[in-house]
Amino acid sequence: SMAYYGQKPWHRLGTPVPEGVTAAQMINAAGLDWEVELRPARGAEPINQRGEYSRYEVVRVPRASLEETEVLFGVVSRRYRPLQNVEAFEFFDPIVAEGRANFETAGALGEGERIWVLARMPGAIEIVRGDECYKYLLLSNTHTGNGSVTVKFTSVRVVCQNTLMLAMQDGRKAYRVRHSGMMQFRLRELGEFLAITQSVFGEAEKLFKQLAMIKMTGDMLGQYLEAVFPRTNAQRQAGKQPPRWRFVKQVFESQPDLQIPGVRGTLWGAYNAVTRFEDYKQTIPDENPAQWL
Repeated sequence: SMAYYGQKPWHRLGTPVPEGVTAAQMINAAGLDWEVELRPARGAEPINQRGEYSRYEVVRVPRASLEETEVLFGVVSRRYRPLQNVEAFEFFDPIVAEGRANFETAGALGEGERIWVLARMPGAIEIVRGDECYKYLLLSNTHTGNGSVTVKFTSVRVVCQNTLMLAMQDGRKAYRVRHSGMMQFRLRELGEFLAITQSVFGEAEKLFKQLAMIKMTGDMLGQYLEAVFPRTNAQRQAGKQPPRWRFVKQVFESQPDLQIPGVRGTLWGAYNAVTRFEDYKQTIPDENPAQWL
């Protein structure tokens, strides 16, 4: 489930919302208006007189208005503290209220094991004339007990699992908070992290412009794709290219926004072709890559 403002995601799913929606409106539109609770794990025994157990189950509580069943997300230690979806959105309240960001997308993967909230910051990065990147602030949280609450800046518009993973792994600095008793305090400390917005995106702009200066001559595109999407040993021995290579090359050579001066034939164009593959590929057999467009 998800909600989005602006361009419809490639998977054609989600609930559209108008610009400037509140946290409560975004939560409802994204279907994230549910909570999790901790319950003593089956077979666990009390470990002290306060009635604490060594292990707890993280359970998604059914919404009263819907015919839902409980969902078990994972088993955690007694030190684990859940971050409710409402609390995740509350993190954005101050910057949205001050006009420093607007909700762009939000959603859940699977049964809600992982949720994300994405807000667009004002302005854009112009790499070359006519080619801009938007600036986003991403919060990702898991309810399984594996992983931390992560807040980071990214230029990737998150609309699905692939784009979420791409944003999480894009190399930019991330602020991580463990699910513990100190979690809310640590999240409130994020003001200092938000203060470095301009420097973070300034570094990104510098890097992107460097990519735009590198011409993909000879077999550089093939080498780049080998690094990003390595072939299997069988494909390498047979001299075959994976279907995703053909898709990326087709996008790199024909996508209109990758043919503008300063982007065409550059490493920046190749990077964007790979990003488009991760954004828009369909879950169909590899034998028909033309349908991924």
